Amino acid sequence: MGKKKPLLAMISILLGLLIVEPIIYTPADARALSESDRKLELQFAGQQVLVTVAGRLNISQSDLQAYVTSAALAVGKIYGHIPAKRTVIRVEAVDGDSVGFATSTYDDDNDCGLIEIAIGRNTSRETLDQSWTLTHEMLHLGFPIVEHSKRWLAEGIATYEEPIGRLRMGMISADDLWGDLMRYGPTGLPQPGDRGLNYSRTFERIYWGGAIYCLLADIEIRQKTGNRYGLEHALRGIASGGGTARSDWSASQALAAGDQALNLDVLRSLYKKMAFDAYPVDLARLWQQLGIKRTSNGIVFDNSAPLAKIRQAIERGSQ
Repeated sequence: MGKKKPLLAMISILLGLLIVEPIIYTPADARALSESDRKLELQFAGQQVLVTVAGRLNISQSDLQAYVTSAALAVGKIYGHIPAKRTVIRVEAVDGDSVGFATSTYDDDNDCGLIEIAIGRNTSRETLDQSWTLTHEMLHLGFPIVEHSKRWLAEGIATYEEPIGRLRMGMISADDLWGDLMRYGPTGLPQPGDRGLNYSRTFERIYWGGAIYCLLADIEIRQKTGNRYGLEHALRGIASGGGTARSDWSASQALAAGDQALNLDVLRSLYKKMAFDAYPVDLARLWQQLGIKRTSNGIVFDNSAPLAKIRQAIERGSQ
């Protein structure tokens, strides 16, 4: 018997646009999604996505298709295409009007990425457009399902790259991206008595501590490559080498593959600094160098700052 691997993962590779080809598209498109509209099958540049719905949602099939498509395209802005050759998304209609809890894994029995997501019956198209959840879970499918102590790597990657992909899709603004990093990033820093990220047990350290690792890695890669490459290219190297959720790779194998893809030693070196011991990061100084300042009127950007060009490349992507 194959196994269903536990929660987590990350994403795939290569440059190029995603082509969306609906295979099944029912004439009930304008109606709420009911028992007769349980299945939606899409193709994204040869990658198959099958969406199943349990229960009734008060959105149309085109609303659900748009939500899945926007998530896949946002992931493609980072990795070139969605991670698994075949992905099954199981939607469960629940009480409420928002997108709820979701998980991702790889189903070895059926050889497919598997995402399970709860969506409130009264969720609106506007709420779906604002939801980051499906993008986050799709990102997980391109990174190995690592042991629990390394979970911060997978969650950090998805937390960091999700808003970048959505920004490149025009779904959120640069203010949203950097505003959230400025607001929540400090919660991921070590507190008195904390050890390295491998010993983290709090949501903040696992998700936002991991995201800060990714931000630092992204900046260092761009500095060492003249801003030609970023973290996304290391992640593509991991996935192209086989280190997706389908694999049994360790975290060290994945980081080595990412570094080797760029002929650098960034991911492994930074991991050694942040995984075992508390690693202080002067975020106030980093925001200043990136040219980011939070004011009462929102985020203000200084394009003359030392790392402003790197910030802009993170926003738009290095092709």
